[in-house]
Amino acid sequence: MNIKKIAFSGVAAAMILGSAVASAAGTSSATIGYYDTGANGSAINMLGAVSLQGYNSASSDNTLWVNLKRRDGGIDNVVTNTHLNKSQSTNWNYQTGAQSYQYYINLDPNGTLYDSCIGSGSATN
Repeated sequence: MNIKKIAFSGVAAAMILGSAVASAAGTSSATIGYYDTGANGSAINMLGAVSLQGYNSASSDNTLWVNLKRRDGGIDNVVTNTHLNKSQSTNWNYQTGAQSYQYYINLDPNGTLYDSCIGSGSATN
């Protein structure tokens, strides 16, 4: 009888832990080097509040866009962004819709195929 209770409580604990881990989304982060024309973090399922951070180094010679992008049916859309001058950093929040999608951080120096930025960004859910 005690063995059944122990086995049942072990299974119940595993189910609770498994569901807690499955609902934790994580962080998408990226860094960009001076000669890079862009950088992307990993796409992660996110739902609810997303905390964003961005940084553009004093060594940069260009402004940097920090974008949060959402994958939606093969199309990647910018859902929120900020523009950072050199030596600038920022934090901001974004609230996703009611449905979980894959989101990722994107770093993009200002201008088509431009570079000259050293920076980083992250999105944490």
